[in-house]
Amino acid sequence: MDTHSAPDSMNSPTLYKMLNVCRRLSDKEAVIYRCFELIPGRGFVVQSADRINLPVSMDDMRYQERQLWELFCEEALDQRSVPYASIEEAIAAFDAEFGN
Repeated sequence: MDTHSAPDSMNSPTLYKMLNVCRRLSDKEAVIYRCFELIPGRGFVVQSADRINLPVSMDDMRYQERQLWELFCEEALDQRSVPYASIEEAIAAFDAEFGN
């Protein structure tokens, strides 16, 4: 018996590459799009968008990071959103859906 085998849940064919894409909204506000590329070559999705305001609150940053991973683990990204061919298309669709 091979004691070094990965659990079945680790054998999923889909891998994800996380990409943070930022947009500067003003001299006091920005948004971070939490994007993922579905590998191999299955497109891009935006999981969420976090607004950052000055002065930056480290408590808010920790909360956003925790929420990022909770959402990621709760549901497969390609079940939550349709993958798009480009990251720009994924962001535009996310903004249209959520009124950003």
